[in-house]
Amino acid sequence: MDPKKAFKGETMNKRLLPALTLLLLLAAAIGGCSVSIGVPPPPPPAGYVRVTAVESVYIRACPSTSCDVRTVAYRGQAVRVWEYDANGWARVTLVDSGATGWMYARYLALPR
Repeated sequence: MDPKKAFKGETMNKRLLPALTLLLLLAAAIGGCSVSIGVPPPPPPAGYVRVTAVESVYIRACPSTSCDVRTVAYRGQAVRVWEYDANGWARVTLVDSGATGWMYARYLALPR
């Protein structure tokens, strides 16, 4: 192979690489990009008011489905979150009734 042609190809690759990198970054910025690794996002900070995001959810005596049901929270009902456990449960107080217990944190949403 001719050394001049090899050198010319190498120079062209050095010019194309930054241009292609910039093009890729622009495409990601315009089209949006997200990475999903199968880990749920962390829960919101404790002490804030959230609302029930499903039709109804049991408020339980402890953070387990085997615990007694104390009451039921309905869609849009405000709850104050006090803490989260490592298994995805939130210790809550219903704002309107003052009832306390545990519910699965996945069923909480930000108030609108």
